Amino acid sequence: MSINETVLEMHFHNPMFSLFRDTFGLGNGSFNFYKYSPQKECFVGFDQAFVSSELSEDELFNKLKNSARNDGYNLSNFFFGYFLQYKVVKTLQKRMRHTPTQVTSRPHYRVSLDTQKNVKTGFSQHELLYNLNRNDGALVYYACPMLFDRTELYKKEPDLDLLRLADVSDCPSIYDDNEQHYIYFDDTTSDPIWCSEPTEGQAYKPKEVASIIKQKIAESEFMENQLGLLDTLKGVSENILTKKQEKILNLVSDSMTIVQFSSKKKPNKQRQSDA
Repeated sequence: MSINETVLEMHFHNPMFSLFRDTFGLGNGSFNFYKYSPQKECFVGFDQAFVSSELSEDELFNKLKNSARNDGYNLSNFFFGYFLQYKVVKTLQKRMRHTPTQVTSRPHYRVSLDTQKNVKTGFSQHELLYNLNRNDGALVYYACPMLFDRTELYKKEPDLDLLRLADVSDCPSIYDDNEQHYIYFDDTTSDPIWCSEPTEGQAYKPKEVASIIKQKIAESEFMENQLGLLDTLKGVSENILTKKQEKILNLVSDSMTIVQFSSKKKPNKQRQSDA
């Protein structure tokens, strides 16, 4: 089995799902995640037992919106979308032309960003992620696993601490010049350096991201941000090369996951006083 982006996502997906469940302290209730399938043109959902179901985008988005507005938005009832674009991290023993001065270690590590425009979509992968991150409250990261031996892929319990999640909010540019750009790491635990013009950013462990999301759920504006994200995902974008309209859901489906939890206990509604 070779190490590629799809294999890395599959390797870390179940531990990420378990991490969210454990971080939020979820008890009885419905805990699901959804991935969009452009081939089926619907969302495929999976519950705790990984039993699958299919919902159209309208069915899922209406379900999430109605639940948030009617049943409240809190740790007993919430949803959020996040975007993890997995990348293969390469080990470098020597400095290269693009190596930033902040990198002094041997070996050091590099991720190649996909900044070449795709003929089918009119956008590069990085452009799509950068534009997504312009939405308020967006959760967009490059997932950079410090995993270099394919035997690691066969371990029963993947090590989430190998993942460095580089926050796209720190990226200085949309990199729409069709040139090559990179993320560098001085060592396996360091923060990212965005290149070609070196800009230091921040990387998180998955546990840290889960904790950040848990805190955000308690903020009133986070619900509105997530509702706004659903509206963005339902939109279309023009392919600048072919002038055709492309569904945004199709463009971002590889990196997107929607998590939803609904407690079996409905929030107590305030009783009206007998006047």
